[in-house]
Amino acid sequence: MKNVAKTNSFHVRELTWLAVLIALQIILNKLTLGNNVVKVGFGSIATALIGYYFGPFKAFIAAVLSDIIANTIFPDPMGFFWGFTLSAGIAGMIYGLILYQKKITFWRMLLVVVLIVVIINMFFTTLWISMMGSSDLSKIPDLFIKMFFIRLPKELITIPIQTILLWLVLGWVDRSKFNRIK
Repeated sequence: MKNVAKTNSFHVRELTWLAVLIALQIILNKLTLGNNVVKVGFGSIATALIGYYFGPFKAFIAAVLSDIIANTIFPDPMGFFWGFTLSAGIAGMIYGLILYQKKITFWRMLLVVVLIVVIINMFFTTLWISMMGSSDLSKIPDLFIKMFFIRLPKELITIPIQTILLWLVLGWVDRSKFNRIK
């Protein structure tokens, strides 16, 4: 009987902590610094924390839920697009694969940020924007290439900023008592 109670309390504590991080992710996604040329967001911190604490599968699910909840509470003027929800889930999975049960180092942060920038920001986000920008399927590849090179400088600038930000925050978490929350 004790084992069942202990297991249930663990799941409740884990679920509660995950819900707090999802709420934090929704809030931090709304906070950005900069302008349309270079904009730095803080939502990646919460996504990285979810991946760090819960691993790739739970981070994928949490990121998808967070995106759906955020779009329900704060609808985007451009409308909802499932592609961005998929991107959020894949980003959570990448954070989980790279950070879960691993020591936080600068090089690990650089790796995860570069993967997110290349796979999510440069490929998927550019693809989704191209698809939303053209109803003619034959024009999507040309639009993708144009958008890719327009977005490239901004994404290159954000790599060191996001890397340092994640390294500082997750490094602090890794060394602190918050590392034992789960």
